[in-house]
Amino acid sequence: MATYDFDVKLGFVDFMSLLEAVSLRMVDGFSEEEVKAVVWMCEGSKSPGPDGFNFNFIKSNWEALKKDIMEVVYVFQESGSFPKGCNAPFIALVPKVKDPVMIDQFMPISLVGAYIRSLLRCCRVV
Repeated sequence: MATYDFDVKLGFVDFMSLLEAVSLRMVDGFSEEEVKAVVWMCEGSKSPGPDGFNFNFIKSNWEALKKDIMEVVYVFQESGSFPKGCNAPFIALVPKVKDPVMIDQFMPISLVGAYIRSLLRCCRVV
């Protein structure tokens, strides 16, 4: 794929720009089909996020949930931020040993809601 060269250099590194069509595609909105495809790519039986839902729930209730899911996506596209409360992860401490008593005997994990996981995957796929 050809690129435009704007002669931007940093030492021996040449920076090249994307074609205009590719650049414009990067700021296009996500379609319902793209978001649905990403949701269907996600493993459905993994543990639920802090919202209590896993992707099997979202897949089996897609028709009822798609309007709300797409609203979250559209708000993100317009504002660059998530609706209040959507991006609040929870930290859970999972014990590494039986009967832990010290903090280093726990493994912290972040529980992120399915909305955010879907949106992040959309951003990587496109």
